[in-house]
Amino acid sequence: MRKIAAVASFGMAILALAGNGMAADGVAFTADQAYPEGIAYSAKDKTFIVSSLRHGVIARVSASGDYQPFITDEKLISTVGVLWDRKRNLLWVANSDPGLSTRSSDATRNKLAAVAVYDASTGAQRAYHDLGGLVDGGHFANDLAQDDKGNVYVTDSFAPVIYRIDTAGKRSVFARSDLFRGEGFNLNGIVVHPGGYLLVAKYNTGDLFRVSLKHPDKIESIALKSPLKGADGLILDSANRLFVVQNQGADALVELVSSDGWRSATEVSRRKTAMSFPTTGTRVARSVYVLNARLDSLIDANAPKAKEFLLQKFDR
Repeated sequence: MRKIAAVASFGMAILALAGNGMAADGVAFTADQAYPEGIAYSAKDKTFIVSSLRHGVIARVSASGDYQPFITDEKLISTVGVLWDRKRNLLWVANSDPGLSTRSSDATRNKLAAVAVYDASTGAQRAYHDLGGLVDGGHFANDLAQDDKGNVYVTDSFAPVIYRIDTAGKRSVFARSDLFRGEGFNLNGIVVHPGGYLLVAKYNTGDLFRVSLKHPDKIESIALKSPLKGADGLILDSANRLFVVQNQGADALVELVSSDGWRSATEVSRRKTAMSFPTTGTRVARSVYVLNARLDSLIDANAPKAKEFLLQKFDR
């Protein structure tokens, strides 16, 4: 997602995971039914920031796996994507309600698309942006990305749009397309490419799109050998390399490369996650940490609920 400073002294545990017999390198933490969906990383504090679909909190996870709630704003229903704005020391949080939260209500269920902004050091709220009123229909604010000017882009999984919040706090529909429409969850992960465009994943079909920043009506499908159904978080590693976190049973970190400015892409590696339903990841030094969110056990009303989660380390 964002460039991360090297962390030479970061102490990680080797974890034996009995669920599938795999061993995984990373950070395990316990948080009863937290079901974290988004992740960011503070190199200064050597701390991960994670969201919570179930409780709507924002929490810190240390290198040793200590989970501590950080932001408990009553406005937050299900916290989804998180973005660390290092230049302004702000934490941007996508706020939604898919009906899975302890705070869900008829007033917000499948209707809420908002972004809350907090001081990254103190947790004090700095702004709250209601985006759902910009477009009719259902809403689910999902992931966020920031360009080099400080503008923030937000995907909506239920409405066929990408929102933009500029540096003055002005909210707008940045891009709209029938390509973004579909059944269930649609747009999901998003990153800003230094070449002047967005890369965006469509969850239910597995399509990827290239959206021009200068001409947002110019939306191109990225040619893939096969779609990546369940494409969730995106991590841009370099101009020509992208990691896609894929769930829907695939449960993998997929590496894509492109030699034509992301008009097409080729899958060059695929590594399984140790736990179910990974959602996204973040870069830390020469690694990618993938959030094993286990959301399948939250979605299934009859499944035993999870309290053990994993930030799984993969070499880049």
